[in-house]
Amino acid sequence: MQNTAAMSALFAAWRVSPAFAETVKLNILNSNTLWAEALTGGIAKAYTGSEITGESNPYEAHYEKLLIELSQGSATFDLVTLDDLWIVQAMLNNWAAPLDDIRAAKPSLPELQLGNLSPLSLTYQEFENKRYGLPVAMTTPIFAYRKDLLEAKGIAVPTNWNEYRAAAEALHTDKVAGNVLLMGGQDAHMSGDWGSRLMGMTKIEPSNDGVLDENRNIVFNSEGQGARAIERLREVLPFTPKGSEGFDYPEGSSVMQQGGAAMIITWSDVLVGIEDGPNKGKFGYTVAPSEKFQQQMVGGWSIIINAASAHKEEAYNFLAWMTEGRGYELMRERGESSLVLQRDIDNPDVIAKAPTLQAFQDFSKRGTSSISIPPYREVNAVEIQRAIYEEVLAGVNGRKEPKEAMATAEDRVRKIIEG
Repeated sequence: MQNTAAMSALFAAWRVSPAFAETVKLNILNSNTLWAEALTGGIAKAYTGSEITGESNPYEAHYEKLLIELSQGSATFDLVTLDDLWIVQAMLNNWAAPLDDIRAAKPSLPELQLGNLSPLSLTYQEFENKRYGLPVAMTTPIFAYRKDLLEAKGIAVPTNWNEYRAAAEALHTDKVAGNVLLMGGQDAHMSGDWGSRLMGMTKIEPSNDGVLDENRNIVFNSEGQGARAIERLREVLPFTPKGSEGFDYPEGSSVMQQGGAAMIITWSDVLVGIEDGPNKGKFGYTVAPSEKFQQQMVGGWSIIINAASAHKEEAYNFLAWMTEGRGYELMRERGESSLVLQRDIDNPDVIAKAPTLQAFQDFSKRGTSSISIPPYREVNAVEIQRAIYEEVLAGVNGRKEPKEAMATAEDRVRKIIEG
């Protein structure tokens, strides 16, 4: 009996001893990008505070999965990565745990070293004066072009849409399309194609997105700019690759990588790997052309702590460790170029290896100001985006005239907002 009692006491001590405590496993609902691979790869190996695991999903499947998990209060995932377009939905519905509250409940937790990260990347994770997460990628629409093809024709890098249209026509051949449009993807066509034209047509404050203002008024065609953006897309449609009606992000990146097109304007994270093909070193990167105002959308991806997680403190510790910088460096070492660590963004050696970062360097050269991604403030942002995408597409492919498409889009968005 004495031996039994002694064994019981020893077992109890083992259960509570930090030296023998079981390592907490943090499970991440993850994307399928390079930075996402780093989270469950090199970062998981480098971080010793918890075991890091995850489940990766492609873009649309990822959104559907996080909706199901978070809306049902599932604790399967402790951390969730999400497009900045979706984050307000998670914060407003209390699906994300405020980082401030976690630390307030346990002041011994470390402070977040936010000063190490780009200020442009930190906008989307704040809601009602609280921080709900961290950025994991920062993106902007960039203009990628074949330097050799432009030089062969004696064409300067276009800085406005008239020059871009002329270059697309001049560069277009049977083998190499003048430019690429991504008409088959909701996000790709609405934000990347149409949004990149829209963003320079009217003056937009940095906290606004050009689709809805701060009072939820519909403003994307307030001066006819929405219809004009469609017209700009129609101008270059004849100079796109065959099948571009079905192109989404992967197809656009692939056709550029393989030399099937001379120019593309799309989100910077889409073009990861473009230099790995047969045209390595032949690409140039800069900010998108503009109409009247030098303005660029800046978005990206964030990571939040699931409010239903049983391991919020451990998840917070992981995020605090990330802000020290090593985790972000490992994303860059994995090949990610949509960086948020400021010392990486400012490092010429890093830019040489991740040349798409040149677009952010060109902000200051062009006097470019940042604006937000549309319609990021709305809980049902994806539904609004879908309505606009369908009408923009109808305008671009000729099923509707641009003015008609925008009038219908306004009506549809108004109904969504009004519920």
